This record gives sequence, structure tokens and C-alpha cells, in this order.
Amino acid sequence: MAALNRATKANYVIHDHVEAETSDREDHTFCGIMFPVKCKDVLPIDHVVINSVSVRGALGPLTVWVSKDENINGEISMCKKHWKKIYQKTHGRSFRAYKELDLSSEPIVLKPGQVKGIYIHSTLRGDEAIVYDNKDKQKTHDDSFLTILPGRAHVSETPFGSRPIWGWGHAWRDNREFVGQIKYGAIYRLWNPTEHLCFGTKFRSLAKNLFLLQRRIESPFSTLPDDCIFYILNMCRWD
Repeated sequence: MAALNRATKANYVIHDHVEAETSDREDHTFCGIMFPVKCKDVLPIDHVVINSVSVRGALGPLTVWVSKDENINGEISMCKKHWKKIYQKTHGRSFRAYKELDLSSEPIVLKPGQVKGIYIHSTLRGDEAIVYDNKDKQKTHDDSFLTILPGRAHVSETPFGSRPIWGWGHAWRDNREFVGQIKYGAIYRLWNPTEHLCFGTKFRSLAKNLFLLQRRIESPFSTLPDDCIFYILNMCRWD
């Protein structure tokens, strides 16, 4: 019966969490940083789960926001109504070590190909709350699962505020980079006939050879029905 009721995605997060750490040139400090994060669609994953972000600086009363699942002409809006607050806590100063902000109660979930904005802000008075960098390259961080892109710094003590702390000019600074760490895990897709082309060439070759063996009368696999072969492949890791 289990062979006929195959799962379509893993019911576990990978055992070792992935830690994405950016470069850190300490170019600037100010009230906030907003940056896009994209989930790659290279590996056969169902989604990634961001469990925490880490920052440093004078910190103070911090909030973390994530853009809502809305299609606004492909843009990430800076209007508060398009964002959801998922974290709020006051932290002490930490200029040398990163301070981890635990998002496990409301983690950020990204599907392959999906982009979401992350906005970290402090209402601490002054300009030392959060360390960030000038844009140095097209991608702030890039690994097998996630791409962190350059974003905007915020120089207002009010979340999403349009007035900078000195009272004039623009509150958002383009071409800035997040400085810190993002910890996340990945939920993998499991093999099924309909998912076959989502897997790599080596896995597809494995599946083909397994069915070739099943078709040979002298092979022990010849006694297994197709559904059992499907189940075996369903339980194999993508790699």
C-alpha cells in the first residue's frame, strides 16, 4: 500500500542547517536595511525555510518584516501595507559579534524561483543601529539554494518612514548590501514519475537503469512490480 501512496515532498528539513554569511566591510551603519532573497530552482527542492537572520551594530528595538505574497508588477513595494512583521525584540549593543534574530515562530518560506524582501529596522535614536555595506557586486551572496541581492538602506527611525533623521531628503539609499548571516533549511521534492525531469541527469540515469534491470528476466529486480521500483526511487535522495 505504501508503494501506491508515495509522498511528493520530504517531511523533514535537512539535518544540517545552511548558514549564508555575507561579506562585511562595515561601510555604514544606520536605521535599517531591506534586501531581496531569491530561492533558486536548480535543485529539486519544494521550498526553503529561513529560521533566523543575524546582524550587528548598536541594535536596540529591532523588527523584522517580510514582503507579502503579492504580485506588484514584479517590484518589492516599500509601502508598509505590503509587508508583514514577523519579529520584534530589543537587543543590546553588539558591534563585533552578530546577534541572531530567531524567526522560528514565523519563518520565511520561499518556493523555487520566488523572491521575497526582508526588511530589518531599529527605532534606536542615532545612526549606529545596523551595519550594512555599499553595493560591491551583483549578488551579495550566492549558494546552491539562495541568492541574496543588494537592496536599500533606511535612514529613518520610523519603520517605513519617508523622513530621514535629519529632516530632509530621501529616507531610502539604493545600492546597499545586507551584512550578516541567514540560517535556513531546505525541504526536498521526492521522486515521482511526474517529477522525473526535475531531477539531475545522474538521478534520471539511475532511474532508467533500475527499470532496465527490472526488465531483464535474470535480474532479481524482475520480480518487483513497477510500483515497488517507483517507491524505491521515491525514497532516494536527489544526489
